Amino acid sequence: MAIPEVAISAEAASSGGSLVRHLPAGALGTVEVAGLAPIIDKIEKSEALKQYLDSPLYDDALKLDPVQKALAGKAIAEAQLGMSLWQAAKTYLGDRIALGVYVPSDGKQPDGVMIVQVKDAGDLTKLIEKTMPMIALTGSLVSSGDYEGGGKQFKFKDGSEAVVRDRWLVASKNRDLLSQTLSNLTSSKDSGLMSEAAWKTMARQMGERHEIQVCVNLAKIAELQGGKRLIPAKLDNPVVSLLYGGLVELANSSPYVGTTLDLRDDGFSLQSAVAGKASDVDEAHRAMLVNPDKPLVPFVPNVPGRLGAISLSRDFVTWYKAREKLLEAKLLPEFDKFETGIATFLPGKDFAEDVLPVLTGRMAFISAPQDFSNLDGKPGVQLPAFGLVVELAKPQEGADLFNVVTQTLLAIVNINAGQEKRQPWVQTSESYHNVQINFARFLQRPKGDQLPTAYNFQPASALVGNRFIFSSTLGMCRQLVDALTGEAASAKPASATGAVLPNFVQELNPSVGADLLEANAAVIHAKSIQGGKTAEQSARELDGLCKLLRHLTPIKFDTVQYPDHMRLELHGGWK
Repeated sequence: MAIPEVAISAEAASSGGSLVRHLPAGALGTVEVAGLAPIIDKIEKSEALKQYLDSPLYDDALKLDPVQKALAGKAIAEAQLGMSLWQAAKTYLGDRIALGVYVPSDGKQPDGVMIVQVKDAGDLTKLIEKTMPMIALTGSLVSSGDYEGGGKQFKFKDGSEAVVRDRWLVASKNRDLLSQTLSNLTSSKDSGLMSEAAWKTMARQMGERHEIQVCVNLAKIAELQGGKRLIPAKLDNPVVSLLYGGLVELANSSPYVGTTLDLRDDGFSLQSAVAGKASDVDEAHRAMLVNPDKPLVPFVPNVPGRLGAISLSRDFVTWYKAREKLLEAKLLPEFDKFETGIATFLPGKDFAEDVLPVLTGRMAFISAPQDFSNLDGKPGVQLPAFGLVVELAKPQEGADLFNVVTQTLLAIVNINAGQEKRQPWVQTSESYHNVQINFARFLQRPKGDQLPTAYNFQPASALVGNRFIFSSTLGMCRQLVDALTGEAASAKPASATGAVLPNFVQELNPSVGADLLEANAAVIHAKSIQGGKTAEQSARELDGLCKLLRHLTPIKFDTVQYPDHMRLELHGGWK
């Protein structure tokens, strides 16, 4: 079947140009996907996919009814198309796709229009020729005919329409959006959408070229809501407030929220952003942002072979005192209970006035495998070691407070030693590289290959300069002392206003996670067998999972302040 051909300009034909500029103006949001063909090809040929398809995880998936139906549908589609679905995806989805969402014309669901652009118009011609026999079998569900402006039109029973014209397939339930988009495409007309504040600001702050980019027009949505806040002024979760409250507040005045995905041969970068800077919000919300004039950025102690790390920088005093303004009223009684609990360890001390002011606001949490050299044997469940490093504005005063907390906690835990089937702890100390470490020593050195889980812990603490260490093991405490005394871990504070400032840093090493899983293989297999799996199935599943984890590089998830905007950044990769 011949499809009418319409001449188009060189600019419109270029695969390099954004399709968003051809979408009608006034969108609530857009999504654009570009250059997927090489990415799809890489996924198809990737070692990670091969490992998954050869793993028991995939074998289990094949037993599911929805998966079996999907594979049957895949076989039918491939037979009809005359190519694999991988090749079909590269051919029909591999160039550019754009979607625009608009204010609902009927007052109900938002309207939308989608553009699919292929590299060669002949591919769409062949697609129609191959699918017309199937369309004919649908009866009244789908009707087809020539489009008045040129091309082939398809009408669906649910009211949707699609037009295939030249290199494009354009679909929408709104005929005006459909016709405007087709007109813009064929005449290479710029609708002005990318000149609107949301898209213009996003392009300036995040760049224009990404494999996937999403822009939500917050300014338009706020206008439709009469200028009301998009996010409540008071949050219902104190952890979210402390970690992301500054970002959330910036979003309320940002013209956009944007998300981009960039892919490399060996990794990816997924980022979301809102416009604004610390000076744009009130004092209470600035507590969750790094002050660009006097930046204290998060630091990560350089512990070798670490499993993961979390580090942040916050003005805890301001945040805590402003909690009535930042959090819903129903949460406030929980703070009273918290302060009552703190009084158990620090009698006579006010948490807001006496405890928080000894902190600078920077702290880091580290996790790494341990070698259990303090035991003659190993616990049945082998946990990693944990360490918390707190930076102190008043080092000696802060260390005294934390030592009191540690000593009180150890005394309470020792009372339960018999119930936990472990040796009680004896508080002692050692000098390690000229740093005094206080730690809990077992009364008798534990022996055995299946020791209780409690033997994963041997609490230790130390003061290194103005940084206080809490650790679950003596070994981790020593590693942190090495890292801090060597100055290898501290990120140097930015010295100039307008610098790129990390705000909240998280990292995870999947390969180390695989090592920990293998160290606990016996426990994992026992639980799998109790769940009805055979020993062979359990072994294959664990082996497959560990291989996948070792195929990944360390993952980082950061919150970062830029001179005029703030981002959430997820970075990862594969080997």
